[in-house]
Amino acid sequence: MKVDQKIVGRLQELIDLAQKVLGTRRSGVHEGYWRMPYDEINDEMANQWGVSCLGILERVFGKASPHYSKFDALFPEITGPSTFIQALGILKAAKDDYENGYLFNTRVLIEADVFDDLLEQAEYLLSKGYYQPAAIIAGAVLEDGLKKLCQRRGVSLPAKPTIDPMNVDLAKDGAYNSLVQKRVTMLADLRNKAAHGKFSEFSEADVKDMLAQIRSFMENHFC
Repeated sequence: MKVDQKIVGRLQELIDLAQKVLGTRRSGVHEGYWRMPYDEINDEMANQWGVSCLGILERVFGKASPHYSKFDALFPEITGPSTFIQALGILKAAKDDYENGYLFNTRVLIEADVFDDLLEQAEYLLSKGYYQPAAIIAGAVLEDGLKKLCQRRGVSLPAKPTIDPMNVDLAKDGAYNSLVQKRVTMLADLRNKAAHGKFSEFSEADVKDMLAQIRSFMENHFC
């Protein structure tokens, strides 16, 4: 499952859970000398929901975002139905903004984090002497990065995009110069050799250089 789908899915889960919390709502009048009216929801469920919401809002949008700061300001009072509904509105707005692409910088940061994690996995494999699978992982990072770069720049993609045609189209579109295009072509060639088991045609040193070049490429275009 893609990162975007996971984030939207989790936000929807919390929105659905909010309806269950609201299902515990009780209103009435406390009998006694003062006959105080009450309108309440299950405190424990509301608190757990609020903590989970703050967690994903911080990870996805950051503490400086209006989504997080507004929700955090309401959090101490979320035990009441009225404030709970306000907090739910913030969460729905966050999902809508994310889902409809209004948070470009957030998406870029998430993509960069994912790429970095995968490259770290490749570097770990390389450090243990498994340079062949390291090359395959690194090549997959490059291919996915080129695909996202095409999407960002509005470059059309075939049904099954591969590195070489995307590389050509991105260079034509001005995403990078011909020197970078040639480097990407060489990286694609090494990835293909690894994917087809031609391990005698490249060395551990080649893969080490490959990882450094892909990391540099991703940092230039996704940070």
